[in-house]
Amino acid sequence: MTSREQDNRPQGNDNPSGAALFENGRLAENAGRLDEARRAYELALAEDSRRHDWLYRLGCVLMKLDQPQDAELVLRQAVELQPDATAYLTNLGVCCDRLGRRDEAVLWYRRSTQKGNDSAVAHHNLGAIYAEAGRTLEAIRAFEAAIAIEPDAEGYHNLGLVHYGEAEYTRALECFERALGCDAGFTRGQYYAALCLMKCGMYADACKRFEAAWKLDPRLVRVPYYLGTCLHKLERYEEARLALEQALEYTPEDGRLHYQLALTCDALGMPQQARLHYSQARAAREQRGAN
Repeated sequence: MTSREQDNRPQGNDNPSGAALFENGRLAENAGRLDEARRAYELALAEDSRRHDWLYRLGCVLMKLDQPQDAELVLRQAVELQPDATAYLTNLGVCCDRLGRRDEAVLWYRRSTQKGNDSAVAHHNLGAIYAEAGRTLEAIRAFEAAIAIEPDAEGYHNLGLVHYGEAEYTRALECFERALGCDAGFTRGQYYAALCLMKCGMYADACKRFEAAWKLDPRLVRVPYYLGTCLHKLERYEEARLALEQALEYTPEDGRLHYQLALTCDALGMPQQARLHYSQARAAREQRGAN
């Protein structure tokens, strides 16, 4: 038994109340000492097992500890005691979601959004499930509902992804721009705004956005490929070649990349290099077909 655990136990004649134990748990949880927080909450609940707010915090800690099965049991008890608590319903949905029970998660999320105190998190999670299932209109409504409650970069971005998946690039671009309005350093917003601009044929603007995304996060290894493609469209072939060759460092067996590089080498009057990349593009396509 660690000294921290001992701090949460009654010692001698000094028996802390359930409320004091709960406060110890809150302090531990806020400090990231999750095992200690769990033990404190369990001790508090041993004093009073019908405190739904204590059950809820224990459920949250169990989720943070990646124990969704245990968290579900605790959160169900909290919901039984406080059936209309939006946060309780939402997190019970999260537990079911993590356990792969998506249909049940949807029921809890929906119930959460129908209890008056609307939950942006519940709407957002519903949108994610609907989008993954290809239920586009429902996903859009859910993300729009989340944004109406709590507009943030993540919400606008996810709404943009739904429109992007439907090839609605103008609408998607508007969403990504709004995401950047919420957070100018939102890397994925820059990246997907660049993709939309490229899809709309606005190659010079797309180049600027790809470069901005690349500066924000050098791990976006597809940026040099898309940047090279846009530069080729702008007939800036030497710059395109340099970008595409940089992309090869990250994905040397990418057939589409080799094909684009072959086109660029052709445009630069480099037939030998073009033939090499055409050959590698063909080999990658045949390998993909064999698999």
